[in-house]
Amino acid sequence: MIFMDKTFLIIDDDVNIRKMMAFLIRKNNLGRVVAELESGEYAVEEILFYNPDIILIDLLLPVKDGIEITKSAKLQNYKGKFIMISQVEDEEMVSKAYESGILFFINKPINNIEAINVIKGVCRNIDLERSVALIKNAVLDIDGVKKSKPMKRMSLDDQIKNIFTDIGIIGSSGTNALKKIIIKIIEIKKMNPSSTYKLQELYEEISKEESLESNHNINRRTIEQRVRRSIQKSLQTIAELGHDDYFNSKFTEYSTSLFDFRQVKQEMRYINNPNEDRGKINIKKFIEGVISKLNYQKDDITT
Repeated sequence: MIFMDKTFLIIDDDVNIRKMMAFLIRKNNLGRVVAELESGEYAVEEILFYNPDIILIDLLLPVKDGIEITKSAKLQNYKGKFIMISQVEDEEMVSKAYESGILFFINKPINNIEAINVIKGVCRNIDLERSVALIKNAVLDIDGVKKSKPMKRMSLDDQIKNIFTDIGIIGSSGTNALKKIIIKIIEIKKMNPSSTYKLQELYEEISKEESLESNHNINRRTIEQRVRRSIQKSLQTIAELGHDDYFNSKFTEYSTSLFDFRQVKQEMRYINNPNEDRGKINIKKFIEGVISKLNYQKDDITT
């Protein structure tokens, strides 16, 4: 698929990274680089001026870091997509990046296949959003005044079930808790998109709810273990798809949006050799990745 209509802005203090990313974008017909920046000093102003579809941004930058830039641009109504380029593995820092508005990570040192898959995935998300906008416009009458009945959107519950089906965890013991967590986070985001949340607090809420429903004491740790097992199973499913066919559509869609691609590759190595360590999961990245694929509005009624 050709994505030549997309525009990119690259922000990294390493000129070699900037040149490498620009080369990959050009070579793979992913779009056009409108500007490259080596510092975060005037990054927000440049973002608003060029208004690119996609920003590739380093986490650690001179003057302003990538998280600060992302938050500032979002607050000033920038609607494009952020992909963070980083070698930082600190879980708290990574979580802050997702909370600021980062959609995906590309890890340093850069793996070409991972980088291309991540960028293609974001391009597909943009194409999907544009298609939805065209469909919404198409429901207008010719005179441009009278609108037809609004198209019924798929419920959040059904959207989440579709994703869980794609990644092979529909019906597993932890998916109900996982769905509840996702919906609770969406409710938080609908009230204030910049709000933060703590997974441990959500585990506690759900454990109390399920204890009341079942008349059995279910502790927070049990909920966390169920969620973790479900996500680990989904990593296994995606790794198996990629092991059989590296260009499988579900593998390319989910391997970088829900997981650290290095861990997907580690899980693939485990499939080849059970003596290898298994791939690891990041629960917050997985959840934020699922949420990024959902179509919801402030007036949605979740179930």
